[in-house]
Amino acid sequence: MSVKITIRNDINLGQWLGMGGAITEATAYNYSKLNPQKQEAFLAAYYDKNGLDYRWGRVSIGSNDFCLKPYEYTKRVNLSDFSIEHDRRWVLPMLQKILRQKELKIIASPWSPPSRMKMTYMQRFGGILKPWRYSNYAKYIRKWLEAYAAEGVKVNYLTPQNEPHAIQKWESCLYTCRTQRKLAYKYLAIELSDLDVQLLLWDHNKKNLSEVADRLFNGSYVTKYGRQAKIAGLCYHWYNGTYPDEMWQVRQKYPDIMILSSEMCCGFSAPYDERDWIGAARLYYYELFSDINNGASAWVDWNMLLSWQGGPSYCRNFVKSPIILNEAEDDLILTPIYQALKKFVQLFPAGSEVLRCEYDSKDIVAVARKTKTGCKVVLANLTDQEQKVILANESKTTNVLLHAAEICSISL
Repeated sequence: MSVKITIRNDINLGQWLGMGGAITEATAYNYSKLNPQKQEAFLAAYYDKNGLDYRWGRVSIGSNDFCLKPYEYTKRVNLSDFSIEHDRRWVLPMLQKILRQKELKIIASPWSPPSRMKMTYMQRFGGILKPWRYSNYAKYIRKWLEAYAAEGVKVNYLTPQNEPHAIQKWESCLYTCRTQRKLAYKYLAIELSDLDVQLLLWDHNKKNLSEVADRLFNGSYVTKYGRQAKIAGLCYHWYNGTYPDEMWQVRQKYPDIMILSSEMCCGFSAPYDERDWIGAARLYYYELFSDINNGASAWVDWNMLLSWQGGPSYCRNFVKSPIILNEAEDDLILTPIYQALKKFVQLFPAGSEVLRCEYDSKDIVAVARKTKTGCKVVLANLTDQEQKVILANESKTTNVLLHAAEICSISL
């Protein structure tokens, strides 16, 4: 039985803008434990062209689940006590060192507004932003952007809220599509109009993504304030499924917006066995290849450096990262997730012109990039058995035999 993969030379999905990772407090804290030589090795592994060639970063506005403890930049609604001093210990030094070596596109996301601005007076366990505090909150976001800019960290994209439909035991805040439109198109658009930052909406899972996009890109706030709002597109997370059809509907309905993955990782809860790193790497491939084929132009992973346990995480939400800190030996462990991503980057570099691949298989995944003479197809076998593949475009058909767990590039 062969898997057929069709390369659509007539569907050019634009330029692949590459990958990146989040500089969480957990990552920065673990990074600070390394000696200077190992720190340089870590940065090279992620940012050098011979490594993962990361071109994107994500930063939390305030604390999140991958911090040593919860914290806030302000306790006052008038922001008179606003300070990013907390971030100067770990996050900012790491960010500044990265940016001295390589220019990144930075995405910033709040996990929660300050507690005094919420109906619950708590950053954790959901809650909503007080309706009369939208303007104050937009000013708070501006203060943070300006404070980071003063430290040499230019933020390119802002999401109004991380996971706006989730009540979490860590920092979280609920928004409907209507209230997210209100915050983005009216308050943030007005407050940030003179700053060079664009908005990415949603920042949550892909189930019902097409319906979500329709709600976020239409409505009275869009009609009234859409021209002045700098809406670049939307971003999404992986955690409740891949949903290729949802992504493809969004790409077809909104061909001019940016679509990108802003968070992906494998956790220590079922069905992601903490011992199964090969299975986790295959999940990364399945998601990454599907996203690219359905219109994603960039892809940002979650934590870049965690302990063997998957932290620190003050709320014990332990997950995997591509590189693990071996603290006992002051060393780095490049996991199968890292090795898989490195193989992919070597075969499908940033800047590639993406051609759509169509297939229906969970065993074989593929992405294609345009070349001067045709295209190159990157194939990955996600099984431990040999697999037969039929590659086809409008003019040519090729049979390929993939070895167990093989990833390769085929010219067509």
